[in-house]
Amino acid sequence: MKTRTIQLGPHHYEFVCGHHSLVEFARHAAVRACDRFIIITDQGVPTEVLQPVHAALSGVGPTDVLRFPDGERHKSLITVNDLAERAIAAGADRRTAIVALGGGLAGNIAGMVAGLLFRGLTFIQVPTTFMAASDSVLSLKQAVNLSSGKNLAGFYYTPTLVWVELSFLTALAPRHIRAGMCELVKNLLAIAPERIPHFRRILHPQNRYTAAHLHELIDFCIDAKMSVMLNDPYEKQAGLVLEYGHTVGHALELAAGGRYLHGECIAFGMLCAAAVARRARLLSDEEVDLHHELLQLIGISIVPDPGFLDEVILRIRKDNKRGYRRQEPGRIPMVLLDGLGQIHREDEHVVTMVDTEWVEAAIRSQLAVEPETISLAQ
Repeated sequence: MKTRTIQLGPHHYEFVCGHHSLVEFARHAAVRACDRFIIITDQGVPTEVLQPVHAALSGVGPTDVLRFPDGERHKSLITVNDLAERAIAAGADRRTAIVALGGGLAGNIAGMVAGLLFRGLTFIQVPTTFMAASDSVLSLKQAVNLSSGKNLAGFYYTPTLVWVELSFLTALAPRHIRAGMCELVKNLLAIAPERIPHFRRILHPQNRYTAAHLHELIDFCIDAKMSVMLNDPYEKQAGLVLEYGHTVGHALELAAGGRYLHGECIAFGMLCAAAVARRARLLSDEEVDLHHELLQLIGISIVPDPGFLDEVILRIRKDNKRGYRRQEPGRIPMVLLDGLGQIHREDEHVVTMVDTEWVEAAIRSQLAVEPETISLAQ
């Protein structure tokens, strides 16, 4: 079991990685100035994950479970309101801890409930996907979608404790590990390209890793994200590099209605961003090729249905990075790289205004690629 302190500006919290460690987790949770636990989880989290967490927490205090439907369309204020009402009905008070159990969906929904009830309850995260354990829990952002776009309603709220139970991650299907690895590839390309030779020896298309390997990969993601968020906890300056690939990625995720996982969409978004950067002469052919190489190394190559293109473009125009730059007709704000590990700055702005035609052309160029590997069914 390993404990780290996540430091994001003035905010900090404990991050623990353990293997078969739920009894110890319950002990840690019990000393967080709370005497009741409410687990918030979506219906996609399997019973064999929920039951041991519920049993462990029930051993140290009254514990209720609130479930909500799985799927991006349920990441909404309606769901948050429903769960908040159910939490109050279950007996939640100021000494209640909200425990998020699941991936990024459960984490964001539970984070919203925790931040809103009684103007802030103890918030504990137990991520059950590699994506959540290596990415979404390493942020203060809690948000839900509106009908007009992704993550448009939310706030910043700090968890008290994050507990990663590695046995949950080693049991994941390869597709879910692979999707999480896409954000790790983003960190390699956008923040720490010097680590690429090392991880070339570890990453592989089958995406079956030991607990020790997963722990090392999570540690790297912590180091990468803290390096840009230590002095930018709200991800508005240097931390915006973490949005690399997310402009097109988020739009595809919404347009496809859940057909693709978040990481798969971000992978496609990074390839589109790289194509734009090459056209702007910010990235070389070799640097763009490296994007493809690393994604193929983890076994992912996603070519979405071209029928989504119009909806993707519509969604891009409503991306949540609007406002970092003054809006310009026919232009879209994007995070681009100016070489590996370097965010492109335009007049000191870390978001670049890109002609819509360039973005459409980049998307079309990726739709024309014949995939070497499409692994969406495993």
